[in-house]
Amino acid sequence: MAQGRQATGIEVFRPLSRTVATRSRTPEPVEESSNGAWLMGASAALLAVGFAAVQGYAIVAATGGDFALARTFALVAIVGTIITGLLGAVALLFGFGRRWGAVALVLSVLANPVALTRILGFLDAIST
Repeated sequence: MAQGRQATGIEVFRPLSRTVATRSRTPEPVEESSNGAWLMGASAALLAVGFAAVQGYAIVAATGGDFALARTFALVAIVGTIITGLLGAVALLFGFGRRWGAVALVLSVLANPVALTRILGFLDAIST
């Protein structure tokens, strides 16, 4: 250890430029930046809400008998919720708006027509 300094915990993995630049005996807490890092998670959550609305419209179109339009909207909802689910997972895992990322991930699973039919089928099977 440099200059008799003892490393504790994760301090070993701190970038070299940060440890050399600070030269302090106690590690400083890393502050969260307010540079818009939450924007990715919030965008994913907002898109997930939008694709949930697209799925809702697909259900309304199918109920009205317009199956071609309902199928198109369902495919858009499937692809869109997969993308927003991946964005939400990235935001959740890498800290780009963790709370919004978690919301986006949950909404994406619930708004995905394939996942929703599987969930409802499972709930139907255990209720009977």
